[in-house]
Amino acid sequence: MVSKASATFQDIVKERADGLRELTFHDLEQLADAPTEHMVIDSRPAKISIIVLRLAASGGLRVVVQGFLKARFLGWHVSLDGFYRYPDETSAALTREDMWDYS
Repeated sequence: MVSKASATFQDIVKERADGLRELTFHDLEQLADAPTEHMVIDSRPAKISIIVLRLAASGGLRVVVQGFLKARFLGWHVSLDGFYRYPDETSAALTREDMWDYS
């Protein structure tokens, strides 16, 4: 069962990714050094990072929103969302396998 704090955090990560999907390829390139966002959800610390990596083969970008929410007792809950964006402004979804490196 997912806690209310975890569900809220997953929604925030998804909203961040949805907002990034609206940006152009050029705008996404500029986010390569975006700072980590820190927040508190239900008295638990959390952080969200935007990871933008250039893909050598296609010239596209891999965009990942990676979030960590402190678990109530031990460890962290991880929430991920992301996509690929190409210079011609087309996009593709990240597969679950693509996201394993970020969890």
